[in-house]
Amino acid sequence: MTHPHPFPKPTRLLTPSEAAAFLSISPRTLSRLTASGELPYAQIGGQRRYEMEALLAFVARRRCFG
Repeated sequence: MTHPHPFPKPTRLLTPSEAAAFLSISPRTLSRLTASGELPYAQIGGQRRYEMEALLAFVARRRCFG
């Protein structure tokens, strides 16, 4: 029997330092992208956390074919 409200797929949450390293950008640039609304984040325990899926989507939006 399946549960009527399945739990969402777990997501990997990264600290700002981890997110910046993943994107190969500085923490300052990450902060600027967050402030402009280009990178969504979750506020957990007073700390910002970035979802891996959101970072991958950001990269996909920035992909250039030229």
